[in-house]
Amino acid sequence: MIFDIMPATSRSRRQAMSAGIPPLDLSRLAPSLYAQGTEEAILTRILDRVAPASRYCVDIGASDGLRNSNTALLLRELGWLGTLVEGSAYRFGRLKETYGDAGNVRLVGERVQPDTVDDLLDAAGVPAVFDLLSLDIDGNDYWVWQGMQRHRARLVVIEYNPYYPPPERWVMAYDPEHNWDGSTHYGASLASLVALGATRGYELVCCDDMGNNAFFVDRALYPLLGIANNEPRMLFRPAMYNLRYVGHNRFLTGHPYRYGPGEAI
Repeated sequence: MIFDIMPATSRSRRQAMSAGIPPLDLSRLAPSLYAQGTEEAILTRILDRVAPASRYCVDIGASDGLRNSNTALLLRELGWLGTLVEGSAYRFGRLKETYGDAGNVRLVGERVQPDTVDDLLDAAGVPAVFDLLSLDIDGNDYWVWQGMQRHRARLVVIEYNPYYPPPERWVMAYDPEHNWDGSTHYGASLASLVALGATRGYELVCCDDMGNNAFFVDRALYPLLGIANNEPRMLFRPAMYNLRYVGHNRFLTGHPYRYGPGEAI
């Protein structure tokens, strides 16, 4: 597949405005039932504009399929079909307990690598084009998304590393054996993911308020959202998921810093 690598142009923005498309409203978002923050509400509002075509989702890094899941609401409450992939033997066991014999879900217990992701999805029966990809493996996320060549999601939710704010480019050096140690050494910066998305024909839509996930949509669908400015510096959110309260005081704590090899791409 070949895509125009230019970012959303002023022409496409003018087209959206001239068509009378109001900007996507991401205010007053309700907390999620399963996801970590407001991801479910964000997805709902995007899917109100970008109607699902197949109601099929893929979750790579699905964990137990419940806690911090971006796909559980769709699969458990809304009748979507999907494939859930988890590389940890322990968490995959929990994932099987969660879904059991559910007929709408295919479970895959395998560590995903960039050069095997398409074969894995083929073997699971994933359509070449599907509605939603959720990618959160605490490490090689950038490389796996880059490696996905034969399958394409219309909407992508991918974890970014909020400790490298725009315009900084940083991607964790590929490590096939990587296991996250709880530090800042994981994933990729938002600016690097936006650059990769541009080569794949995607536009950044938003980041969740806690600084966990970035949302991308197929460029052909982007005008439906009426977004005036999707530059990373405008949509970036810092890490806000480790809040600690002492009396009336609130403290923001984060993952301990650890230097690890990375690439400025």
